[in-house]
Amino acid sequence: MTQPLITDLFGATATFSGTPKVLEIPLTSLPALTSSNPTALELYAAIVQTAHTWLNANTDASVLAASDITISSPVTRNGVAKTQFQFTERFYGVYNAPTFDPNAI
Repeated sequence: MTQPLITDLFGATATFSGTPKVLEIPLTSLPALTSSNPTALELYAAIVQTAHTWLNANTDASVLAASDITISSPVTRNGVAKTQFQFTERFYGVYNAPTFDPNAI
């Protein structure tokens, strides 16, 4: 399994240009997003959902990231009952055995 491509995590029509360094994510790349004038938070949530979907479909150990979702309902936010969607992202790097350093305390 190879590492995910730009289109895997940011949608089918997303592109990255090396000069200048620009990540372009057309709204059509985020199929769950139905608003034609989304807020910044809606865009962020749609990107997280798109990446989460790909990571959950590609769980091979060679993919150096994983994503989980926990859904809690009802939770109270500002006195109003809501459904909470909590995404947990994990990224894996080279293992270095931790060493206790009393001087760092």
